[in-house]
Amino acid sequence: MHSLSETLLAAQRDRAAIPYVHATLAERWGGVTQLRWERLVSGQEPDGPHDAVITSAGSLIRVRAQADPNGLFVQRTAAPGPDSRFGTWRNLGATSTSAGVAVIELGGQIHVFDVAANQRTIRERTSRDDGVTFGSPRTVATAAASVISLAAASGAGGSALLLYAESTGRVRSMTRTAAAWSSPAAWTNSLRTVHGIACAHIDGDWAVVVCGTLPNGSSGVWTCTLGAGTSQTVGTWSTLREVIASAPGAEVTYREPGLCIADGPRISFVEVYGGAGSYTQTMTTHTAAGARFRDHRWREPWPLAQIGGTGSALTANASFAWLTTPSGVWRARIGTPSIDVSQSVIAADARETPRGASVALVLAEGPHLDSSIMVGSGPLGHELSIAWGYVTAEGQETGQPQRYWVREVRRETRRGSPVTVFGAEDSWWFLGNMRTRRQLTWPAHTASVWNILGQLLTMAGLSATLARSSPAIVATYPAITISPNDSLAVAVNRLVSRVPDVLRFSDGVLEVIHTRETDPSVYSYGETGGHALLDAARSSALSRVNHVQVYGRGAIAQAVNEREMASVGSLLVQVVDPSLTTVEVAATRANAELRSRGTLQPYARITVPVNAGQQLHDVVSVTALSVGWVSERLRVAGLRTRYDISRSQPVYEQDIDLSGV
Repeated sequence: MHSLSETLLAAQRDRAAIPYVHATLAERWGGVTQLRWERLVSGQEPDGPHDAVITSAGSLIRVRAQADPNGLFVQRTAAPGPDSRFGTWRNLGATSTSAGVAVIELGGQIHVFDVAANQRTIRERTSRDDGVTFGSPRTVATAAASVISLAAASGAGGSALLLYAESTGRVRSMTRTAAAWSSPAAWTNSLRTVHGIACAHIDGDWAVVVCGTLPNGSSGVWTCTLGAGTSQTVGTWSTLREVIASAPGAEVTYREPGLCIADGPRISFVEVYGGAGSYTQTMTTHTAAGARFRDHRWREPWPLAQIGGTGSALTANASFAWLTTPSGVWRARIGTPSIDVSQSVIAADARETPRGASVALVLAEGPHLDSSIMVGSGPLGHELSIAWGYVTAEGQETGQPQRYWVREVRRETRRGSPVTVFGAEDSWWFLGNMRTRRQLTWPAHTASVWNILGQLLTMAGLSATLARSSPAIVATYPAITISPNDSLAVAVNRLVSRVPDVLRFSDGVLEVIHTRETDPSVYSYGETGGHALLDAARSSALSRVNHVQVYGRGAIAQAVNEREMASVGSLLVQVVDPSLTTVEVAATRANAELRSRGTLQPYARITVPVNAGQQLHDVVSVTALSVGWVSERLRVAGLRTRYDISRSQPVYEQDIDLSGV
C-alpha cells in the first residue's frame, strides 16, 4: 500500500470528507518526453554528409558537403524558430563529398571538421564569432586508409573527441586537451565495414554509436563507450552492444547515426531495405527513464515517418532537441509541462486487475479545460496521471498517482452539456500490443529471470523494481525462447511464471512482488472507528486447477489441493522447466503454481469509501459480521474506483476484489 499522510488517512476514514481527484496530461512515455517534431525548414539541398550544433549563444550551425558545386557549406541561424529566416549557405572550400563532416562548440569557439578530396587528410576550421566567419583549414590527422565517416563531440573542461572510420572497418580516435589533439589511436572493437559513427560526451565518458556490418554479413547499430576517466578508464573501449541488427543476407543495412542528450540519451539512424518493396527510413530510440548511456537500455527503435530516409544529425540545448538534414530542420520541445485538468474532472471510472488497468475520465468543457486537448486527435498517446485523494486539514492531498496512456478521445453530450471522455490504459495494454521483431533466445543458465525481464521491458521503454521480490528472480536462469511477433505481455507473464512472484505497475514502474501466506495486513476495513465498509459479499467456487506437476531437469515435484481433488478428481496442470535442477526448487515452483491458480483467485468483494493508497496484492484485514469475517486476512485481487459528481447523488467509492492470502 502507498504511504499516506496522517491527515489523508484521517480524511478517508471520515464519511463527511470532501473527495479530490488530481489528473494531469503530459507528452511522456515511461517517464521520458515524447518528442513532437515541428519542421522549420524545407529546402532543396541534395542529400550528403552533414552535421549540426546548437551553440551556447542560441545559434544553429549546420554544415554539409556537396558535390556540385563542390564544397564544404556552412549555415548560421541566430535564434532559430518558426519565424526565423534561415541564413544562406557559404562555401568554405573544396572537400570530400563522401567522407563526412562534423561541427562542435568548444570553449566558446565553433570547430568544423571535414576530409580533403584525397579522402585521407582530416582538417579543422575554427570560428571565434559564433560561426559568422571561419579561419583557414589546418590538418589534424592523416588517415591510414580512405575515411568514410567522421564524428566529433565536446566535453567538460575544454576536452573534445574526434572519431573517424576508415574503409578497412577500423575506427580511430583523437582526444583534445590543452588545445592540442592527440595522435590517432585505433579502437579495440571489430567490424567488417562501418557505415557511420556518432559520438557525444555523456555521464563523464565518450558515448559512441556506430552503424556497420559484422564479418558474417549481419548489418546493425551498436553502442560502445570510450573511457574519459569517469566510469571507464581513459582511452579504453567497451565492447559493442547491439541496438538493432538484421540477419545475414536480409538485404537490410543501417547507416548515418545521430546521438544527443534530450531528456536522456537519444539515437537516430537510417534503415535501408534493398529487396522487393525496398524502402529507406529514419529510425529513432531513447533509453528508459533514468538509464545512463552505458546501461544500454534502449527502447525498440521506431520510424520517424515525417523525416523520411535522409540521414539526420541530432543536437540539443536545454529547451529543444534539434534534428537536421541537408534540406530540413526540425525541433521538438524537451520536458513539456503537464496540463492539469483536475478542475474539469466530473467523473472517473478506473479498473485494475493483475492483467491490466484502464480508466475512463470525463471532463466538463469550460474555461478550466485547455482547448488544445479537444482539437483533432488531441492527447492520443499522452500520459494520463490520476491520483485519488481528499480535502484535508492540510489542503488537497492525494496518494501516489497511477499512470495511464490515452488510447481514445470521445466528444459527448451529457444532460445537454458537452464533455470530453478519455479512455486510457496502463502499460499492460501496450505490452500486449507490442510485438517482438525477431526471435529472442536465452539458453538455460545464461541469464536470470530478472535480467531477461529487464530486457523485455526495455524494449517497451519501461522499467522495473525488485524492492519486494523473491530471491528466485535473480537466482533462476531459465531456458526461454520468444518467437517473432510474440506479445511482450505474454512473454513477460510466461517468464515470471518461473518464479513465485506477481507483478503490478505502480506509477508506471513494474513492481515484482513475492506474495507469501505470512504477509501481514497493511490496512483494515469495517472495524469500529476505522475505514467504513459499505457492502461485503463472499462466495465459494471450485478452483480451475487443483493438481500441479512440475518436471525439471532430474527433479520432479507436485502440489495438490486435496479437499477439492477428493470432490471432483484431478484438474491437472503440468509444468516443464529444465532450469529446475533440485527437488526443493521444483516443489517451491509447484506450490507457487497451485497457489496462483487457486488460492489467489478472487472470491469476495467489498465496497468502501476510496482508499487513496490501496494497491493490488496488498493484504488487508476485513471485519464484516454479515458474511462471517472478524479481522479476516484477505489479499487485494482487483480494484474499481468510481468518482462521479454529475449525479444527483455524487459517488466516490471503491470496489475491492479479494482472494485468499
